[in-house]
Amino acid sequence: MSATALAMPPSTSAQRAEQLIELWSRLAMQHVSLGGACGCGMGGVSLRLDDFELDIVDYLCDAGVRCGQADVAPFFVAWQQRLEDGSGLGGRQRPLRQLLDQMHQGQVPEPVLQWLLPKLEHTLDSYAQLHGPRLAD
Repeated sequence: MSATALAMPPSTSAQRAEQLIELWSRLAMQHVSLGGACGCGMGGVSLRLDDFELDIVDYLCDAGVRCGQADVAPFFVAWQQRLEDGSGLGGRQRPLRQLLDQMHQGQVPEPVLQWLLPKLEHTLDSYAQLHGPRLAD
């Protein structure tokens, strides 16, 4: 499967979530170089893509709370509270992976799942195109 194959969604939400788990698992191990080497010989800063996991989660929470959909916003309000309390989705440890696993296992309400899938597909596919491996077909 190529990273751009996500544009053609599989038939079920569980399959789509499984593809996102696979993509995130591969992306999370990739390094991103910020800045370049200078004359002093010091290299730039190198981060792993999983360092952006909390940014992705914060984006999803904020967008979910502000989306105005009655079936979606309360899920994210509760999710934000659990994350702040350290009691939800593994606390602040690997919350994106936890969410993807819950989506795959059918533990996320269907309206939330339908709202989340295209956003996550777009976000992770963008990371893959810019930074990640091209997944083999």
